[in-house]
This record gives sequence, C-alpha cells and structure tokens, in this order.
Amino acid sequence: MLERRCEDLEWLDRPDCPADLPAVSDRFMALINRHFGGERLVRSFIAGQLRRHGAARPLRVLDIGSGRGDIPLAVLRWARRQGRAVTFTCVDRRDAGGEAADGLERVVSDIFDYAPPRPFDCAVASMVLHHLTDDRIVELLERLRPFVPRLFISDLRRAWPTYAVCRVLTAAWPAGVRHDAMLSIRRGFRPDELRRLLARLPGAAAQVRTAAMHRVVAAVDLGGGASP
Repeated sequence: MLERRCEDLEWLDRPDCPADLPAVSDRFMALINRHFGGERLVRSFIAGQLRRHGAARPLRVLDIGSGRGDIPLAVLRWARRQGRAVTFTCVDRRDAGGEAADGLERVVSDIFDYAPPRPFDCAVASMVLHHLTDDRIVELLERLRPFVPRLFISDLRRAWPTYAVCRVLTAAWPAGVRHDAMLSIRRGFRPDELRRLLARLPGAAAQVRTAAMHRVVAAVDLGGGASP
C-alpha cells in the first residue's frame, strides 16, 4: 500500500467534496501545523532567508495553498518579536477566510494561473505538493521559476510509522478528515523519491532531508530568473 505514491484523489480535491469538509479540515491542519512541526519548519526556513536577505526592505514570501493561513500568521508574529519585516502573499484556490494581519495578503487563485506583479524573495509549499501528481509538481516548479528564486517544501513522509500515528490522531475526527489524512500519507513522499523528482528540473539544486514529526522537507534553488 505504501510502496509507491497513491494517485487517488482526496475528497477535498474532488468536485463533489462535502460542503462542510474544507472548514473542518482547515481546523485539523492548523492543529497539526502547530503541534507537529509545520510552523517550526517554515519559521526555521524564513529565519535563514532573513539572515541572507538583510534589512533594507521586508522579505517577500509567497505561500502556496495557504488555507486559512495559520502558518504565515504564526511566522509573522514571530518575525515581529524578532524586529524583522516579512510579508506573505497567501495564494489558495478557495477563500478559506482566516484572520487578517499586517503584512499578509490573501489571493484567491489557482497557483497555476497566478501571475504576481513582481518577484518574491522565496516561496513556501507546506503540505501542498502531495495533492499533485509528479508531472504537475514539475510543471508548477517550472512555472514558479520566473518569480521565485527559492522554494521550501514541507510535506508528509510516506512510511508505516506516519500512517500508524495518523490513524490514532484522526480517530475522533469526522470521516472525511480521517479519509483524507490517511490518503495524504499514501500520496506523500520518501526522501529519495522527492530528490529524484526535483532532479527533473534542469538547473535547480535541492537539499532534501527527513524532519521530525513524520515530515520530508526540501530547500530548492530554482535557478530561475527572479530578481527581487
């Protein structure tokens, strides 16, 4: 069952998705991000980008598939405590609502259709790429190149321990959340797979590693023409 990436669609990605599922899934994901490493991993990446960026202007970050934007909001609060300026443009194909904040812009758009007015300094794709096929992931990264020089990927590690922990965590949640959470692991990545997938992008350089809390992460220099 976990030998290769599953291609079945999560209920969230189907046209007949139950109307109440997105909001419940957003609440579940916010808890997972807060307590199981999602916020911490993105914050660590942004901290590294700030060290190389300097302080002449805010660090401009594109957040792909943001949902309610819980990770960007957490990172913005952290950046303010550090006295550093960061702005997030959060792109999602549905309007999930969410808290407003200085430095946070929400854009309702399919990322494959999104055309920003100017380049970003970096981008984040947290728990997003497992929704896409391998070919669509490569297509997306190619599309990002003109306006994103660096991309941070944080996603699920496809492994039996991850599957077992997820079964326990979702036991008290509605059926749709349980279904999609378990399927998302089957659609997740092993480090070597993600490394090979990113190698399909000519001129890009990627550092792929496993991370705590059943994640696989990658820092990708897209080697494109973005010049913020």
